[in-house]
Amino acid sequence: MNRMVARTMTGSGRKEQGPALKIEQVAILCGVSVSRVDNWIEKNGLKAVDVNGTRKVRQEDLVEFLLHYNMPIPKGILPVNARKLLLVYSAGRGRGAVYSFLKSLSDKMSSKFRNITDSVTYGKSAEYKILNFVPDLVLVDAVHSDDDALGVVRFVRSIGGMRSVVLVRRNMAVARRAELIRSGAHAVIERNTGWKDMLRCLERVLNSLGDSSK
Repeated sequence: MNRMVARTMTGSGRKEQGPALKIEQVAILCGVSVSRVDNWIEKNGLKAVDVNGTRKVRQEDLVEFLLHYNMPIPKGILPVNARKLLLVYSAGRGRGAVYSFLKSLSDKMSSKFRNITDSVTYGKSAEYKILNFVPDLVLVDAVHSDDDALGVVRFVRSIGGMRSVVLVRRNMAVARRAELIRSGAHAVIERNTGWKDMLRCLERVLNSLGDSSK
């Protein structure tokens, strides 16, 4: 699957530091058996640490593990008032550029929201990620692919309970932008706009969560 390896960023772009969880707590939170968690640690790369002789899992490591394997993140391990942001982009964009953009976005939004960000390329993997990650905001990059962006916007609208903002190129036709809005996008903003305007737009859209009239 052609996608960026999941990275969890909160606040200033660093991993959120939370208390370590016992293996039994991880099992309860994730709705699996203790033996399944042991298997995650021994065979699938979930990091565990020794705390006074007891094997535990840091919350930030559990979040990153669940993101990597496209598994739902239990609300009990999310930072307080955290917002989940997902960037859906074209495979033609470099992974380094995508990560740099997400890190900058996370840093700049930290004064308003604690946030967890992830990314995925267009295709069925994007739909699967949206269903499992359940982001508050889906940021759709339409700079390279109008049709793919339109499909994601419609998919997000069909699910409900989340918002979508589309990043567009400067010369995108007004009619095409209007079509994105009619299809369910909550805002359309030019990809190269300044950070101040972009953050104002994203904050407005995130603040509209829970308001069915918006």
